[in-house]
Order: sequence, then structure tokens, then C-alpha cells
Amino acid sequence: MLYMSRVYSDKARRKYGLVSNYIYNMKAAKEWDKKLFWGEILLVAPTVGASLLGTWLPSLLVKELSAGIEMRQLIREIALLAIVMWACNAAAHMMTEYCEMEGDFINAYYARKYVKKIMDVDYDYLEDEGYQKIYGNAWRVARYGQGVASAVSALSGFLSCAVGVALYGILLARKSVLLLLTVIISLSVSLGLLAFVRKKHGEYYERLQLSARKEGYITAQATDSAAGKDIRIYHLADWLLEKYDASLEEMGRIFGVIHDWYLFRNISHAFLQLLMDGAAFGLLVYMLAGGKITAAEFVFYIGLVSGFSVYFEGALRQVMGFGNTSASISYMREFLDTEDRWNRGEGVGSEVMEKLKKDGIKLELKNLSFAYPGSSKLTLEDINVVIQPGEKVALIGLNGAGKTTLVKLICGFYHPTEGEIRINDIPIERFNREEWYSLMAVLFQDAALPAVTLDENLTSQESEEIDRERLENALKLSGFYDVYEKLPEKGRTLLVREVNEGSVDFSGGEKQKMLFARTLYLDTPVVILDEPTAALDPIAENELYLNYGKAMKNRTGIYISHRLSSTRFCDRILLLEHGKIVEEGTHDSLLAGKTRYAELFEVQSRYYKDEDERKRKSELMGDAYQVKEGEGRGIFDE
Repeated sequence: MLYMSRVYSDKARRKYGLVSNYIYNMKAAKEWDKKLFWGEILLVAPTVGASLLGTWLPSLLVKELSAGIEMRQLIREIALLAIVMWACNAAAHMMTEYCEMEGDFINAYYARKYVKKIMDVDYDYLEDEGYQKIYGNAWRVARYGQGVASAVSALSGFLSCAVGVALYGILLARKSVLLLLTVIISLSVSLGLLAFVRKKHGEYYERLQLSARKEGYITAQATDSAAGKDIRIYHLADWLLEKYDASLEEMGRIFGVIHDWYLFRNISHAFLQLLMDGAAFGLLVYMLAGGKITAAEFVFYIGLVSGFSVYFEGALRQVMGFGNTSASISYMREFLDTEDRWNRGEGVGSEVMEKLKKDGIKLELKNLSFAYPGSSKLTLEDINVVIQPGEKVALIGLNGAGKTTLVKLICGFYHPTEGEIRINDIPIERFNREEWYSLMAVLFQDAALPAVTLDENLTSQESEEIDRERLENALKLSGFYDVYEKLPEKGRTLLVREVNEGSVDFSGGEKQKMLFARTLYLDTPVVILDEPTAALDPIAENELYLNYGKAMKNRTGIYISHRLSSTRFCDRILLLEHGKIVEEGTHDSLLAGKTRYAELFEVQSRYYKDEDERKRKSELMGDAYQVKEGEGRGIFDE
């Protein structure tokens, strides 16, 4: 419903033309299934052939009976004609069945292209609001086959109708141009009414958008487990249902108006059809009475008028539907033709990459500034940092300081607005994307777990390709080794219960250790940890700090944490505020003076002291101590 409203309301000039889109789609059909492509083209001959033979058969009977042909001869001729008609119809039905079946699945071809592209497109596109509309439209086309699934059969239908119009029109015009014009004028008026009604349909569909969005939002909330808590606690069900009913009522009213317009068109079409049939029939009767045509020809031309009407209306209906289908193909092409901003060609080369990984990474951010698309405000401004090979740097700051944005720039997910990023004095632009990514391992807060085995999650490799010694070392350094060894299936354990039955779900702390192990297994020269201890208890957190030092030997490390005390093991601390680095130094040097870091450290220390006191009192009273939800992550949450 929302998709249709977007198609009808898309007034902007599209990048791709209608003919170009249909050629593109036919090429896609040929790539998907050559038999589908040729089947749609060749389907025209048996379809039109069977129709023309069916029109000619009554005329032949009248002609032969009038000539006094022997019954045996007549039966032979009819039988032969029937066999040819059957063969044409059988071929047409078989080809139509195959083409419809495969045509309905051509969206699988586009879906695969979509999935491949969405996982490969430069990351910053995914967070761009304008681009989200582009890939959202493309996903609806790929997921539901809207437009493209019917495009192939629609084209073959149009070709059949076009050939039928040409053939039947020539046969009618040879006898009477006036007869042909009578049919064309009547059909044109009827189809003009249909176009008018479709335009009204589009106008009312635009009015459906608001109600449809409300209805869709309420439906999504009703099935969302997070929203389900509020709906029950705050007794929102009746109120939401009232809004839902109001949206449905408004949508029903608009659909009623659309229905009335189509009813008007159908009644008008029936009346015009009566006039056309009457005029054509009258003209043919006049020609028959005047001796200009025989009885057999009269029957033949009655069939031609009927066949021409069907083909003419069918062709124009197909043309009317081309716009929506073309829009669907345009959506998909616009997405698939997204240009890369990253260098995808020749990079620095394997020799340079091997040297970088062997000698270590010096990361330099020079005069770096960044503003999000559409924003005039800089999120990061004039960042100048050099991180030496093997150095461990902590990145801290209040909410909105720009920590995550800076990490995404270092990873190559965003492109700087100003300034540059260098590795060992080589600008990022000289690397191709895969070379740059191969230097980075990042533990994100919102890391994803594919629904595959544990080993595949940890290594992104098939079992026989896994370096078992490296994996074991990563598991031990991350603190996940004991959990791994206790699993009955160990690395063959399946994850994600929504997809795999009998799979295992880990606790928050276990999952964080597992993700740390995944990061370490990559064995990259740069490692970035974004809040790696958020779900860990103090003992596990301390263990991670100790292991982090071992794991980061000869690696360049960037560590983001909300707990200032956890940054002591880092060689240097960078404090961000309002997109700028305002202080840097070691933990001890920053505490020694009247610094912003010391001020924030004091505020956070006071909080943790209060928390420890509450815990001590709880233990004395014999109560279970619980950290309140949200505590411990207040002033430094990202």
C-alpha cells in the first residue's frame, strides 16, 4: 500500500527511461534464465496464431457449407484446423506457465543482487537518510517482486497485443477503414476514461499515506516485545486500538471513493462497448446487404472486430502499467548503480601490506574535521593525533563528544570533510578498501552474530581453514576459553535461536568475551575496542585489562571506555569534548593538575564510592545487592 503511494506520487523526473528500463529487465531475465527470455519473445507467435485461427474457423465453416462441400471433406478440414489450433494453444499454455513461474521468481535474481550490494556498498551510505530511501525502495522491489516480477510477462503480453493489433488492424483496414476507425475511436474514449480514473486513483492513494503510516506503526508496536511492556503497564491497548480503527476507517473511506470511480468507468465502458458493437455490426450488415461482403466474410469481420478490441485494449492497458513497472526497475537500478567512494581498484600492493603488518602501524590524523551530510555543524574539528606502533591510546569523552564518529573515520566507514588520515605516512586514499579493512579489527558495542556455528562466528572461516593455534590463543586471552570448552559441540555449536533450533545463547558478559576473541583472531596490526567491559563484572574486567596488554603486543590499540579508572593501562589518554581533543596525557599526569579529566574522574569516583557503600550495607543486612538499571554508565555513555 505504501509502495503504491510512493509510485503514484513520484512526480520527479526519473534517471532511467521506460524503454531503457525494459531493456535492462529483459537482460536481467536473460541472465537469470535464457529459456525465460526466449520464451517470452517466442510466446507471441502461438498466442496470436491460435487467436487468428479461432477467428477464421467460423468463417471457414460458413464458406464451405455455402459452397456445398462434402461433409467428409469438411470434417477433415475442421480436424486439421483444430489440431493446428490445439498445437498453438498447447505451446502457448506451456510457454506461459513456464514464463509465469520463472518470471515470478525473477525477484530472487534482484534479491541476490540487492543482498550482495547492500553488504558491499560503502558504509556511510547506510547512515545517509537520503540513501535510506533509495535502498528501502529497492528492498521492497527485491523482497516482494513489486513491478519486476510481472515486468517480463507484461512485456510479452504487450508484444502479443501489439502484433495482434497490427495484424487484425491490417485485415480490417483492407475491407473498410471506416470500420477500423469506428472501433479505434470507441476504444480510445473508453481507455481515456480508464486513464482518468487511474489518475484519480493515484491522487487518492497519496491521501492514504498518513493513515497507512499510522496503521503500520501501530501494527509494528503491537508485535514489538519492547513496546509490549509499555502497552500493558500503561493500559495503552484500548487507546491504540481506537487509533488503529480510526486509521482503518479513513482508509476504507478512501478506498470506497476509489471504488466509485472505477464503477463509473465500468458503466461508461459498457455503454461505449454497446455503441461500438452496434455501429460495427450495423456497418457490416449494411455491407452484407449491399453485396460488398459475403456471409462468410461477415462472420470473419465480426470476429476481427472483437479480436481487435481485445488486443487494442490489452495493449493500452499494458502501456498504462508500464509506468509503475518502470518505477520499480528504476528504484532497483538506482540502488545497484550506486557509485563507490572508496578506492576499489589498485591499492598499495601486497609487498607494502606485508611490511605494514610486520613492522607495525603508525596512525596519523592530520587536521581532521568531519560533518555529517546535510549538516553545517562539524562533529569533529581539527583533530591532530599521531599514534605510534604498539601504542595503546584511550579515547574518552561525554555523550556526543565524537568518539564513535572518530572511530568510524579511522575504520574508513566515513570520509573526512577536511584533513587526512595516514598509516605510516601513506594517505588512506592510496589504499583500496579491502587493504584498509584488513589492517583493522574492531569490537563494536552493537556487534552482530550471524546464525552460523560458533567457530564460523569467531573466525569467519570454514572449519578446515581455521588456524586452531591462533583461535585457542584468542580464546584464552579473551577469557572465553573455559566457556568454549564446556560446550558439548564446542566450535560446532549453533548460535541465534531465532534461526537455529537448539542453538546456544550467551550471557552479556560471555558474548562480550566471545566478540573480543573474534577481534583478536583477526590478528591485525590495529585493534579498536569500543566499551569492551560494559557487560563484565569487576573480576572479569580486570582480567581483560591484563590480557589486553598481552594481546596488544606490537599492535596499535585504541580503547574507548566510560570508566576513567579503566584507562590506566593505556600509554596515553585523549579527552574529547564537542568534537575537539581538549586534553591528552597519561592517567597520572592528567590527575596531577587542575584538568577537565581530573574533574570528571572525581565525579565518577564519588559515584563508585557511593555504589560500594550501598553494596557493603546490603551485605551486612543479608540482602542481595543489585546495581540499578542504567547506573555505572551515566556520564560517559555513547
